[in-house]
Amino acid sequence: MDPNICIKCRGIKLLCGLDRCPYIDYSYLMPKISNEYKGTSPPDIFVGHHGYPKVLITALSSNGEVPLNLFPMDLDSILRYRGSLYRVGEVQRVDKGSKLIEKIQEISLSEIKLGIDAEYYKVIGDFTIDHIHTPLGPRLYAKRIDLVENPIVPNIVERVYGDYDFKADKAIYYLYKNNLPYEYLRRLFSAGILGLKVERRIVPTRWAITAVDDIIGKKLIDEIKQNEDLDSPIYAHGNYMWNDFFILIMPGEWGFEMIENWYGRNLFSREMVEKGDYETFFGRRGYASNVTGAYYAARLGILEYLKSIGKRGSAIVYRVIGMEYRIPLGVWIIRETVREALRHPFILNGKNIKEFHIIPDDIKYVFESSRTIKRIKEQKRIDNYG
Repeated sequence: MDPNICIKCRGIKLLCGLDRCPYIDYSYLMPKISNEYKGTSPPDIFVGHHGYPKVLITALSSNGEVPLNLFPMDLDSILRYRGSLYRVGEVQRVDKGSKLIEKIQEISLSEIKLGIDAEYYKVIGDFTIDHIHTPLGPRLYAKRIDLVENPIVPNIVERVYGDYDFKADKAIYYLYKNNLPYEYLRRLFSAGILGLKVERRIVPTRWAITAVDDIIGKKLIDEIKQNEDLDSPIYAHGNYMWNDFFILIMPGEWGFEMIENWYGRNLFSREMVEKGDYETFFGRRGYASNVTGAYYAARLGILEYLKSIGKRGSAIVYRVIGMEYRIPLGVWIIRETVREALRHPFILNGKNIKEFHIIPDDIKYVFESSRTIKRIKEQKRIDNYG
């Protein structure tokens, strides 16, 4: 098998032409259900992207408790919880209203879990994985969903929801600054209930995740550009679910780069596969197509840290993926691990990184060869950063 194809596919797109990825077997997670369905939504929703604008629009529901916050659970717990979540709904157009879409939007607005009833007419028992969103259980095709109780909606969300003159990006950032949880914002954006009237349209979940990361990130960039430079370079390391993150933030104008190394230790590759994307003070011209959604998730963690300390700088995130990371779990892993790593940063003050943490032998090479380092090398020597 060509490792480069496997890296691009990650068991999802089946670029090899096989019916099922030979590296992943998750059939043991499939639950047995009856035609009558009663369950509880965490609350959460899922919108597919295949066939857009006619896509699968569903409520996520389970017969047991499913936490919205998965970090820092182990792999088996994540798969058990997420595999128990049924996608209850059906394929509909995103640009046409319906009773089903109204219920999906009500669920997305709620800050408490909701009981739902449905009678499905078809079930597909696939356990779906994706490198952007978290794993999901079977699809229960149902034309109708009934809510057992009414959703409880925060007053601030009610106000934004009722304001058709509030653009979607501004609404997202306004709610973010008012401490609404990230997953809540993602649901609201995906459900198409924020923004100008012409903007309000159902958005596939995988697009919504990256969009919310990017919207919040761009707003934070505008703010931190006005800050003073970091006093000293900062180094941080995070590890979760066989993913290592090595983070270096240097004084100076805003810039960001992320490099991923599949290193031959990953399930899908026996050779080193390295790829990256970057941006300067002036931003990016297009989508980060090499690193994709992970780029925006990691960038958000960096920006939140700089915002919290009132400083600015240029950051490099070097991610090494281990072979044990056999099932993609979504970009929330990147976002949360970077956040956690930066809760315990090291201030270098001219010291070498290796004085603080055991790091791969090639880390100096990676940092030296990065486009961000090359951009500022005339201003400072790499030796300053270890």
